[in-house]
Amino acid sequence: MDNNKRNAILARLSEISGDSTDAIGQAKAIAESTSDKAYRRLMSFSNVTSYSKLSKLHECPRSYELAMYRAVVPIAEELIEAQPNYDFAFGHAVGAGIQTYGATRDLVAAQFAAFLAWKAPYDGQKTDKRGNPAGKSLPHALIAVEKFQYFMQSELEDWNVAMLPDGRPAVEVAFAVDTGNGYFHFGHIDAIIQHRETKRLAVWEGKTGSAAAVDAKYANSYQALGYSVVVDAISKALGLPSGEYDVFYIYFSSATTEFTLLPFTKNRSQRAEWLQDLLLDHAAIDQYKSLNFFPKRGDSCVNTWGRTCQWFGNCHMRNSSLFPNVNLDRLEGIGELHAVDFSFTLQELIEAQKR
Repeated sequence: MDNNKRNAILARLSEISGDSTDAIGQAKAIAESTSDKAYRRLMSFSNVTSYSKLSKLHECPRSYELAMYRAVVPIAEELIEAQPNYDFAFGHAVGAGIQTYGATRDLVAAQFAAFLAWKAPYDGQKTDKRGNPAGKSLPHALIAVEKFQYFMQSELEDWNVAMLPDGRPAVEVAFAVDTGNGYFHFGHIDAIIQHRETKRLAVWEGKTGSAAAVDAKYANSYQALGYSVVVDAISKALGLPSGEYDVFYIYFSSATTEFTLLPFTKNRSQRAEWLQDLLLDHAAIDQYKSLNFFPKRGDSCVNTWGRTCQWFGNCHMRNSSLFPNVNLDRLEGIGELHAVDFSFTLQELIEAQKR
């Protein structure tokens, strides 16, 4: 894409920033919710877990421990400009854009949400090892959002974004689970969608990547399975049909520049296993804490994208040396730190499986 077209797109989106239409208002709210600072702050507490935190625990317990400390240390704004992560910025922007389109069916609002959610230099883009463009820039994200309107019309024509009890669209749905063992599990569901005829609910989870979509990568995802457990409880709370819940992964490949729908069904047995896994993870964290030892996993020093762990070369140092004057207190006053759309106890989630 040439610079003239790039600048024209950015100028057009900047012009509508003051628009007060409902669709633009929802775009602003969705873009803001996808970068919720209060949620990131909450993740620093030692007795709060999430899908991303537990994934880190599975990969390398030491990295998990250090990430909790790092979360309470402010990141200078200049570092964001100096070391932009275009993979993150692209996924973030596309996610906000398609969520907004799903909620509003307004392409201008959807592209504006993507514009607001872009967290990298506006005129930059990802390049490969040879310095060639890799299809991840803000204009590429806006084009992806434009393509999504046709994808939704063809692949999700029988589904609408559900509405929350307060009348808001069910996008970036925040939930909390009090597991009763001293831990709280938090999460954000990209969107909850509802079938027009059957009224059943399903999880919408957006993903972006450079490769083509592969079923095996998401079929047994811990993330979406957990979300389906929560959606089951939400369905019960709203008096909607229960049973097996669909999880729709909506995947955009920057290589093929196409969206792919990866649908999976999660039954009660699978959701019960997720509840057991969650408690086992919390027990593992307790054990590491009691030993004051979070072991390192050398196989995770370089991730699947070839990026070296940010702690490599320093993870052997004491926490007090890496983060002086940082204290990880246990969580108090959840409601004051982060508002959630739904909160459940572990027992309530279990009861929801018995319907």
